[in-house]
Amino acid sequence: MSDLPSHPDTGRRDEPAIGGGSRRGRLVAVAAAVAVVVLVVVLHLTGVISMGGH
Repeated sequence: MSDLPSHPDTGRRDEPAIGGGSRRGRLVAVAAAVAVVVLVVVLHLTGVISMGGH
């Protein structure tokens, strides 16, 4: 039986084990949450939406 070919390590050693997409995804999620909160506050202060009003 022949030996399987060896594959060199394709990743660089200075890269983190978890890809950069994880940090970017977390940043996008936090930015979206902040944007929603700011939007609700602005709409509340301008009178477009009110707390408890029917």
